[in-house]
Amino acid sequence: MFTCFGYGSLVNTDTLAPGTRTVRVRLTGWRRAWRHTGLTSFGRRCTLTVFSDPDCAIDGVVIAQPMDTLPALDKREGQYTRHALEAGALAWLDPRPDDWPDPFLYVGNGEHRRPGDTDHPVMLSYLDVVIAGFLRTFGASGVDRFCRTTDDWHVPVLNDRAAPRYPRAHSLSSSERQRVDSCLEKLGTTLIQTSSTPSSVSATR
Repeated sequence: MFTCFGYGSLVNTDTLAPGTRTVRVRLTGWRRAWRHTGLTSFGRRCTLTVFSDPDCAIDGVVIAQPMDTLPALDKREGQYTRHALEAGALAWLDPRPDDWPDPFLYVGNGEHRRPGDTDHPVMLSYLDVVIAGFLRTFGASGVDRFCRTTDDWHVPVLNDRAAPRYPRAHSLSSSERQRVDSCLEKLGTTLIQTSSTPSSVSATR
């Protein structure tokens, strides 16, 4: 068995392998940011990473899976590197199972560590999955904390809901979609609309 701290899409159990166990936690000394950019099989994009911040604490989950599933998770997080957590950095919000080893977290590789832009936007289908996961796991206040403890909301968001590019996208309820849209409006995030050609976009508010 291995355990991993998830701070983005891993919080949403719909993206995890069947049988994955999760426990809610809070990690001190790290902060999220939209600073992981690069080219993937589903296009240029910007996703979440974390960086050291002694004055911040972020919510997330520790996931537990059989050791033979680790290669698949490493492949999913292929542009990230496993990073050991310092002792005492995690506060377990639910009881920690006795048999769980210490978790690691994935940190974006250096060559990808830069904020997104119009050519490397956040995919709304990805953001939907992330915020829905926090809403289901931590409630509305957890979504608010997620927004406060994540930097670089100036990065544009590509509205790909009609034709999701994120490979683990799934449908949200109307209330979940409204929560995502409300967050983006409050944050003043620029929404990019896709046009008839994949390489062409137009920005709106």
